Amino acid sequence: MNPSRFESLDAALASLPRGVRPARELWPGIERGIARAAALDAAQGGAPGPRAGRMPWPMALAASVLLASLTGALCWSVARERAGAESLAQRAGAEGPDGIPVNFQPPQDADYVAARAALLRTFNERLDLLAPATRARVRADLETIRKANADIRAALAQDPASPLLWQLLRNTWQQEISLYTSVAQTTQSMLTRSSRS
Repeated sequence: MNPSRFESLDAALASLPRGVRPARELWPGIERGIARAAALDAAQGGAPGPRAGRMPWPMALAASVLLASLTGALCWSVARERAGAESLAQRAGAEGPDGIPVNFQPPQDADYVAARAALLRTFNERLDLLAPATRARVRADLETIRKANADIRAALAQDPASPLLWQLLRNTWQQEISLYTSVAQTTQSMLTRSSRS
């Protein structure tokens, strides 16, 4: 097609003849191909569908177990820290905020620290796999979460007995972990595809 002949793609498409039939009927061959692929998948014990986007099941299982373990360790640690924070808030309300040592840092449990470090390492390694605009957005979101965390800790220094502030602080920790996990999960399929190439 000569581009100068048509003003736009719509004009070019409108100029094509509409009554052209294929030289032979294509659908029976397509149906046979689909049925053959479904039978092959069923014989191999897999679900029917395109194979290009699937990761091998041992790798998928390992990734799922790792993610479940990290999530479990993080939830357990946050729940444990939450119970401690609530008891501290109750004591602070009864005795007053003066003279009570309060820790506004994330949980320091060894399992939590190790899981968080592994997740942060994966996040930092995989962040560069994202498109530049997405990477910039993720970094901006992370900075917002960290600033909110710092603001809440400053407010807690003034009012350590506030259950609302403690809940908001826990939420910022969880949002940070969720952001790390989201980037790790999103980029897993990219790594799987590149390993097959």
